[in-house]
Amino acid sequence: MRRGVMLLLLPLLLSIGIFPQTSEAAGWEKERMYFIMVDRFENGDKSNDLEANPDDPKAFQGGDLAGVTKRLDYIKDQGFTSIWLTPIFKNRPNGYHGYWTDDYYEIDPHFGTKEEFKTLVKEAHKRDLKVVLDLVVNHLGPNHPLVKEKPDWFHKEQTIMNWNNQAEVENNWLFDLPDFNTENKEVVKYLVDVANYWVDETGIDGYRLDTVRHVPPAFWKTFIPAVKKEHPDLFLLGEVFDGDPRKIAIYSKLGFDSVTNFPFYYGIKDQFARKNGSAEELDSVYNRDTTFNPKAMSLANFIDNHDLKRFITEAKIGGAADEERQLRLALFALYAAPGMPIVYQGTEVAMPGGEDPGNRMMMEFDKNDKMQEYVQTLNKMRKNYPAFETGKQRLVAKTDHMAVFERKVKDQSVLYAINLGEKKTTLRVKASEIGDDQRLRGLLFSDVVRQDGDAYEVTLDAGSANGYVVEHSQVNWMSLVAIGSIAPILALIILFVHRRRINRTKETH
Repeated sequence: MRRGVMLLLLPLLLSIGIFPQTSEAAGWEKERMYFIMVDRFENGDKSNDLEANPDDPKAFQGGDLAGVTKRLDYIKDQGFTSIWLTPIFKNRPNGYHGYWTDDYYEIDPHFGTKEEFKTLVKEAHKRDLKVVLDLVVNHLGPNHPLVKEKPDWFHKEQTIMNWNNQAEVENNWLFDLPDFNTENKEVVKYLVDVANYWVDETGIDGYRLDTVRHVPPAFWKTFIPAVKKEHPDLFLLGEVFDGDPRKIAIYSKLGFDSVTNFPFYYGIKDQFARKNGSAEELDSVYNRDTTFNPKAMSLANFIDNHDLKRFITEAKIGGAADEERQLRLALFALYAAPGMPIVYQGTEVAMPGGEDPGNRMMMEFDKNDKMQEYVQTLNKMRKNYPAFETGKQRLVAKTDHMAVFERKVKDQSVLYAINLGEKKTTLRVKASEIGDDQRLRGLLFSDVVRQDGDAYEVTLDAGSANGYVVEHSQVNWMSLVAIGSIAPILALIILFVHRRRINRTKETH
């Protein structure tokens, strides 16, 4: 009988939105990625430390796959949905970072074993965390047997001298690292086989492909379809280390699911790692992406990584009044903007660090609880409001140092406001921009902004930010009427059921 009652009520319940609607399968622009340098994260198994030397920042420090597995709950609790790991393949001595491959088919003993990696992926998937592995196809370590066995697989040994000469960038060696001749079909097949092997063997969800602009575009036009043929859902993130959004757009068109957004990084650093950033310039940072790149929504955004000074250090260099305050602002911009946010380990605890290896020090999990809580809040904000994930963006109001942006999907509108200045500021958002009779409900702070005449007044303290969900200020009388109508229907059904039971009882006796 209960089933019958629910079937009677189902159309009404659905019509007024009491049951949550099923969302579409998440695309990678909806991911919130946590970037891990395996050797510098967590030591989960001291038996594989080998020649680890904590006193030498350029030596192995003891981080390993067991350590990453141990910290998966921490990553999940922070609110991330995927992890990106630096390369874990067998490397040359002191190749703690993993980018000097000596054997593509073996795990470096400092990091653990193949079985431990399988366990990591399995445990990550149990927690609904996707795993992306770093893979280098431009070069390998000088000790790799292929260097002697297959000399025609490599370009002539010439070091890159002019980094603005694309021919040199693609064909010369990166320092002393043998450069693959990717025009050779055997090389292409070898690298495709490597990529497919680790997906088949471990079930990883994607690759972050290193040094993409060092490899001719023709290679990617072959490599990507070949890998996707075997694994169509595999995520491929290309690292394009270039601050020109026009060049980023070129590589976006080669078949990558996403590419690293260095123009975003430089723009955010320039406006947030100092006092009194410009609202107009911040808007330009966003506009450059959408102007040049039709896949702007899928770009991989970040505010620091293992190749760059940490944001806290940049803010100190830039003369910011409060480095942690500026870090919070930059993180807010990262999460509020179009694109997939990537957070480098340690950024969530405000770790400082200059040039390599200063930006690669061992992770400090207990360094800054307040910053960790802030990152959790940002992850929840992006998760709970789809407009922050996939909504189109436009500027709705600005002054010299404060801006308000709207992001909108079909059934949801959000605003976010950032005050880059050193003074408390009020900005009037015209009602013509977002509609009359709305209320702006604060997401980081529990304030509510209501219409005042022909505008909404958004006020922020110096160096602060907030997100707002745009809601109708008036009561939705139709919904209330619909909800109210359920009670009489339920009463009638209950009365009907009650009478049937009485009749059955009488018949029995």
